[in-house]
Amino acid sequence: MWRWATRGLVLTSLALLLLTPALHAQTTEFLGGLDRPDTSPQSGIVLVQGWLLDPGAISKIQLYVDDQFVHDQVLFNQPRIDISEAYPNYPGIHTARPGFVTGFLASNYSNGPHTMEIVVVMSDGRHIPMGRRTVNIDNTINQSPFGFVDIPDLRGTYNASGSFPVTGWAADADGVNRVDVLIDGSVMQAAMYGDARPDVAAVYPDYPPAAFSGFVAHVDTTRIQDGVHTLTVRVTDKFGLSREIGRRVVQVLNSDNNLKPFGYIDEPKRDATLYGTQCNDEGGGGFSPPVRPLQHITPVRGWALDLGTRTGVGGIGYVELLIDGQRWLSTDDCGFLFGGYANCYGLPRFDVQRYYPNYPNVPRAGFMFTLDVGALLSMGVRPGHHIMKVRVGDNEQTFADIPNRDGIPVFFTCAEDEFNYAAFGFIEQPTTFDYVGGDVTFSGWVIDENNVGQVEILIDGNFVGVAQYGFIRNDVETEYPGVRGSRTSGWRFTMDTRRLSNARHRLTVRVRDQGQNEDIIGSVDFYVTNP
Repeated sequence: MWRWATRGLVLTSLALLLLTPALHAQTTEFLGGLDRPDTSPQSGIVLVQGWLLDPGAISKIQLYVDDQFVHDQVLFNQPRIDISEAYPNYPGIHTARPGFVTGFLASNYSNGPHTMEIVVVMSDGRHIPMGRRTVNIDNTINQSPFGFVDIPDLRGTYNASGSFPVTGWAADADGVNRVDVLIDGSVMQAAMYGDARPDVAAVYPDYPPAAFSGFVAHVDTTRIQDGVHTLTVRVTDKFGLSREIGRRVVQVLNSDNNLKPFGYIDEPKRDATLYGTQCNDEGGGGFSPPVRPLQHITPVRGWALDLGTRTGVGGIGYVELLIDGQRWLSTDDCGFLFGGYANCYGLPRFDVQRYYPNYPNVPRAGFMFTLDVGALLSMGVRPGHHIMKVRVGDNEQTFADIPNRDGIPVFFTCAEDEFNYAAFGFIEQPTTFDYVGGDVTFSGWVIDENNVGQVEILIDGNFVGVAQYGFIRNDVETEYPGVRGSRTSGWRFTMDTRRLSNARHRLTVRVRDQGQNEDIIGSVDFYVTNP
């Protein structure tokens, strides 16, 4: 939900340390340099950073310590403004991304001097050694934390209003204790730490915690006076040693017009098939909105928050469920249905509070609507494609549509017409706009009254394989005790994302039951970030 923000791993150095260009004997076109590590004692995670310029394609970059191969998980194609300025006439320099970065764990080596070298493997088979040097390891030193702030980025003053994200990653060989966001030198709030960062894990393969080194904080700018401010991110390790890993300039511009509500629809996912029963039941149960406890109900769940105006305290006034732009359900219809509160706002969402601490309405930021597709079909709504969205209004008469003004596409069908109770379930991994790399496992659950035959995985519309199905899901059985197969409804699919481009992709999960009926349980967009 908060992962929409772009989070490319960018590690730059504005000054070259111990710049050692390496010229290959057979060509003058290859240029490169190793900036780090320097001659100071090294501990914790030893950062290896440099740059390369060559018109030819680079196949991979290998790291050697004491003339022994360590790994080739090196992240290259990184921006280096300093190199672009140093070689302004180099062919293609204006679009080049010559930087690379990797590292190794100092604790894997004894105290004292060790040799380190980078070997560049070109696509034509050449092996070009560069940057050989002596590294002094001292594992008695407590290394300061290090990392990077991805958002806000380095492109200048960042304009912020309402709620804005601060994201990045941080690592420390002794463990990260906390990550703090400071405004003008004072702590604004702590960031949530432990988000998945496969891109960082690829750079530091011998440091397993790097896989979950991401942090995110959502800053409430209404607590900050309008104007230009300095934002810094400070990381503290478990021994109390701290370090500033990023400094940005932020300009706060708040007004009544840009402080709109915001939130997210957790389920259903986009492209999901939603089925109804008793679709010819005229009158829809005699209630408005239609409530038919014995028919199939599709839950619509999510959360919403609001920061109000600069002079007010903010707060959600109402939440509405819209189908094709028409209001079908509202929190004005809140009541105790199906063993819990439905068509209501104010349900506990402690997961949201973790990411938005001190915001108005948390932890009671959740909403849930009971959508009876069969009742809607009986009232004249056509089967097939529809647009669903949730409209949230605040106490200042400002409203916003979530997840956006375009909503999400869904498909209505009647079980009796198709003689098929459509499969339904959930995609748990990846989350929307998640960043993945390497071998990744997609997972979730699905149940079908006609019994699940197979769960098919599609990426960008292309069939890529069949997921494993039948994993124990006691939580699903508790939620749907009367549905066959709910206890063994888990599915998993592992794929090599290196088969995909480093870009945005869409995962779609399609279910085929034992009667060969096909249904889509949803789609999720995600980003691939591989070296």
